[in-house]
Amino acid sequence: MPEKAKNRLFTILIGVLAAAILALTLSYESPDDRVERLGSSIKCPVCQGESIANSPADMATDMLDLVEARVAEGISDDAIVNELLASFSGAVLLDPPASGPTLFLWLAPFAAAALGVSVIWWWRRHPGGPATNSESAAALTVPTRRRLIGGLILIGGFALVVVVANALVQDRAGTTSGAADVGIANLDDVSNETMEAVIAANLDDPQINSMRLALAERYFEVGDYRSAFPHYLNVAESELVTASEASTALIRLGWMAYDGNGEVEAATSLFDQALAITPNSSIALYLKGQVLWCGAGDTDTATDLFKAVLQLPDLPDETRSQVEQDLDRAVSGEACT
Repeated sequence: MPEKAKNRLFTILIGVLAAAILALTLSYESPDDRVERLGSSIKCPVCQGESIANSPADMATDMLDLVEARVAEGISDDAIVNELLASFSGAVLLDPPASGPTLFLWLAPFAAAALGVSVIWWWRRHPGGPATNSESAAALTVPTRRRLIGGLILIGGFALVVVVANALVQDRAGTTSGAADVGIANLDDVSNETMEAVIAANLDDPQINSMRLALAERYFEVGDYRSAFPHYLNVAESELVTASEASTALIRLGWMAYDGNGEVEAATSLFDQALAITPNSSIALYLKGQVLWCGAGDTDTATDLFKAVLQLPDLPDETRSQVEQDLDRAVSGEACT
């Protein structure tokens, strides 16, 4: 092959390699793009065929926030998807695109390798002719050097492709050390609907009790006893809760039994169960006194309980003031209001 044709071939090969490296670099995916891609691959559990990236639903927003948090932590795509599918009942994986930057990312090193092998094979099939004299030998020195330099550039470029591809794949996929947790670190921004879905998908996980209790407290604070009751009951009956969690659930159940249904005996029984777990619970003692005073007319026992509360150390000033007022009213014979 004429020397000009060989030089042209080397120029083309190097240009192709440079284009491959440039395309590989441009295929880099930013964290925001990764969040969008993952969000587009998960169906919103409460929507009609929409992904969580395109849905305005509260649950979809919560799920996308979780994706963003996991991406920031460097969790792998598979781990993030698995966590979403396991934690949110009704979430399914939408059909992923058949092509994209990831496909090229994996194929680029192999394409570069094939290109390098092809060039080496071509060199072996088209070796340069032997030098017949000193002038021709000197003339062959230049193309030989060019071939050597071109080969080194090709090999170096291939190595660069492999290194860059590996770095980008690791950057994109993140680490796989982050196993999916059913707990979400900050529940303040998570909707009730989302928490219900997470709980429903992880009924057998002991870590879910803290989320149950947090959700029940939300319902309790707004007077939604019907929604709060099953969560408090599950926490109270669980064998894998802390003493504080069990006591809180029993106290709430006791107050709901009285405030919601007027059940004095059931309420006091639940308060006693809570006090058996946490004997110095100020809220259990105070509410039991309230129920006996207001519901049973047992002023003497109620005043004893109020006095016991006031003897507890580290009682908040607001609580102390309220208990003192109720004690004075009970001692003076006033009716509970």
